[in-house]
Amino acid sequence: MGLKVHFHRISPEVLSIALEETSAAELSYVAEQLESRFSSIQDVVFLNGVITVFSTEINLILNELASFFDSMDETYESSFRTWYIPIWYNGLDLQFIAEKKGMSIDRIKEIHQKEEYTAIGYGFLPGFFYASGVPESIDLPRRSSPRARVPAQSVAFAAAQMAIYPFETSGGWNILGTTPYQFFDPNKNPPVIVKAGDRLRFYEIDESHFKALQLIWETSSDREKLLSHVC
Repeated sequence: MGLKVHFHRISPEVLSIALEETSAAELSYVAEQLESRFSSIQDVVFLNGVITVFSTEINLILNELASFFDSMDETYESSFRTWYIPIWYNGLDLQFIAEKKGMSIDRIKEIHQKEEYTAIGYGFLPGFFYASGVPESIDLPRRSSPRARVPAQSVAFAAAQMAIYPFETSGGWNILGTTPYQFFDPNKNPPVIVKAGDRLRFYEIDESHFKALQLIWETSSDREKLLSHVC
């Protein structure tokens, strides 16, 4: 029967494709298939049930795209990995979050580590992935005044989503702490490890552990192995 999709032409070279009842893992799989199947597609971006296709030949491949989705299997079995991410709770907003929620910092950290988060896609910046699952008990909206500089590898959340800043940039999310792991490397193929649908779990480390893991990460030839367990 194929996947149920809705095409929306944004511009002559940009096509938005909304998929009905599609998980993050399925969305990632479809995006990968599009990129491998259509050489004329320059880029594919996906998030929250929508795939955006960039191509100078949209008009020429519209019918092929429709056939592609008609032939996709609705019963695709989603697969995912679970990654364990160390965090040093040195965040610029940690005290603010605790005060806003009327909790101790230790309680905020406990709740954050107890939950499992699901990567749902990339956006905003190269390597900036969004993850769902932030519990309401600690959730806050974006800051009213974004910071001009957010440190690289900051672990932050806003509006029920978790993220890790891939490099120093401006941003308005609430910063819990920092991870020693760098999740975006443009010199590698693929440049990211986390895929949509993957599960994320956080565990606490102190400053000395942070520095040790940072060095291990920088010299490791198997970063997936480091992420697959608590170090």
